[in-house]
Amino acid sequence: MRLSLLLLVLVLAAAPALAGSDPNPEGAVTEIRLGTAPPPPPAVDPARVRAVERFLAARQTASTRRADGHPARLAVSAPKGATAEDLYGPSGSRLVAFDFKNASIETSGQGRFDVTVYLLFADGAGQIVESRNEHLTFAGVSGAWSCVTQRTATSMAWDSGAVAKAAEAQGLADAFTKARAHLKSWTAGARPLAYSVADVAASADGRVVVLCLRFRAESGRRGFDVREDPVVLSRDRGDLRVESN
Repeated sequence: MRLSLLLLVLVLAAAPALAGSDPNPEGAVTEIRLGTAPPPPPAVDPARVRAVERFLAARQTASTRRADGHPARLAVSAPKGATAEDLYGPSGSRLVAFDFKNASIETSGQGRFDVTVYLLFADGAGQIVESRNEHLTFAGVSGAWSCVTQRTATSMAWDSGAVAKAAEAQGLADAFTKARAHLKSWTAGARPLAYSVADVAASADGRVVVLCLRFRAESGRRGFDVREDPVVLSRDRGDLRVESN
């Protein structure tokens, strides 16, 4: 009885092929779904996305002006009570990159929506000094949104002091200083570039490796790229030389 049942299942499975039809010509696995597929999430209003990008881009421009010694003029309306540090970052820093996901934009009431954004701030040497997650609330109508509430959810200070102490303890302070000077020169230019040092150590062949993260962004545009590109230095007759950048 079990053998007959097995043969019946095999015949039913092979029926389309025996009938000369090929429901799966490319050999893909047939997917069987039970019930009704859930509807796709509603698309986010492009006007809301542009409003968030415009607000963050205006903050980036103003923070750059402030870091260059000019008055920080915000091209859009600011949330009531927001300070310069709230908008532009710690004193002496600039907003080098920002990002958010469309899916984080949520309606919070009639004519209002919330969004979570991520920000990176760097000092005058191009080194990351702070990262933040902010909750923003926008109010208005489509095409005329403005940020009315800004709240820092979490923030983290990025400090290279521990790495500097490690370099000094290993007798690598001069190499660490040269690596930071090299990274500072790498960040010079119009494009927002920044870095953060993570560790320093001497390799078996005498080279000095400074581990770091490098951040690349585009002015006025959300998103950034981050890579682990170490700085490698070697000594030539006592002089330090950067081998890789």
